[in-house]
Amino acid sequence: METPFTKPFRALIYNKEKIDDISTCVCPPYDVITDRDIYVRKNPYNAIRLELPEAAPPFDEYTAAKNTLYKWLKDEVLIQDLEDTIYIYEQEFISDGSPYIRRGFIALNRLDKNRILIHEATRLKAKQDRERLISTLKTYTSFVFGLYEDKDKSIEDILLNSERGLIYDFIDENSIKNRFYRIIGKDNIKTLCGLMEDKKIYIADGHHRLDVSYRLNLEYIPIYLTNMYSNGILIWPYHRIIKFKRHRPLTDILNALDDYMAIERQRVIDEGSIKKALDTIAKEIKPSYGLYSKDDMENIYVLREKRPVVFREEVHDVLKRLKVNILHSGILNNLLGIEEEEISFTQDPLSYTGQLKQGIIDLMALLPPTTVKEVKDIADNSLYMPPKSTFFYPKILTGPLFYNYNYG
Repeated sequence: METPFTKPFRALIYNKEKIDDISTCVCPPYDVITDRDIYVRKNPYNAIRLELPEAAPPFDEYTAAKNTLYKWLKDEVLIQDLEDTIYIYEQEFISDGSPYIRRGFIALNRLDKNRILIHEATRLKAKQDRERLISTLKTYTSFVFGLYEDKDKSIEDILLNSERGLIYDFIDENSIKNRFYRIIGKDNIKTLCGLMEDKKIYIADGHHRLDVSYRLNLEYIPIYLTNMYSNGILIWPYHRIIKFKRHRPLTDILNALDDYMAIERQRVIDEGSIKKALDTIAKEIKPSYGLYSKDDMENIYVLREKRPVVFREEVHDVLKRLKVNILHSGILNNLLGIEEEEISFTQDPLSYTGQLKQGIIDLMALLPPTTVKEVKDIADNSLYMPPKSTFFYPKILTGPLFYNYNYG
């Protein structure tokens, strides 16, 4: 009999008799942490000590994390849950004034490259770091984030209507309400796992952890899964920040784009003008972008595609239609000849307006969000997006649950 694709497990969780406030023990995943000390100061048992450890001579950071984990287990700060279950994770939040709830579940999923599909290339340094951490701890401190197709919301109905037991309910540092539950009742778990048997998983975040899992030859790994058709799925764009190696006048840039893009000037009145430009390009059906240059701080230039941009090399039709690829590879790399080392990334262009005014940076390229359909199309065709194409908001927290694969 073939092993199931999805199955329950017993997580490691914080012992409520030892931890009064779980919100002081959680942190973001390692790749978005900018100041580790914030979380170190919150609680001596904060998950940052496992997720992004520091060396404690004579031990390197990975051995130090292992020593910390063993001590927390020995002292019963962390304990293993009593029964196999599937964990429901709800995040309730506000974005642009609108309320959202993203509801998903955490279960073990069998590794299968034909059914777990990716959209992003991995970087060697990050893979090496996660491999050393996971293999040393034998533990997933943070989980891969995946999407599944469930147009009729049959799985979401189980998450909503099954009997469940509350584990945590807290508000995090970003004012997001986080709720974790256990599904109670083997029938509900069995039904959910059965519904997953014919589904593919599209990776939203955690490509490096997934790659490491294959390298470690593991059969199952924990994945947080949510319905790609849920209205709680938000993808934020990574905008491009450009610092030229040599001076490039704005007039030259606009002239180079004129054959391909209709160019409209939008007056910059205040900080809300950037938000207005972002709203404009997000609503356009055709590929549309914004340029904001140090040469003209009084205007944002909104670009709308007139005819398809030519790429340096022949690319797949899906990549020719992918808005972030048209901007990154087609416009910046090809038409404008901007090199990768001249490009950096941000989700918050407003924070760079001061640097633009001072001439520290030369140009902002504003993008619309990547859509879930674009992610699916890329993954279905075994293609990769350019770097920093998607930021699924909010991130899933590190700390409420851990998975030690030696515990069975």
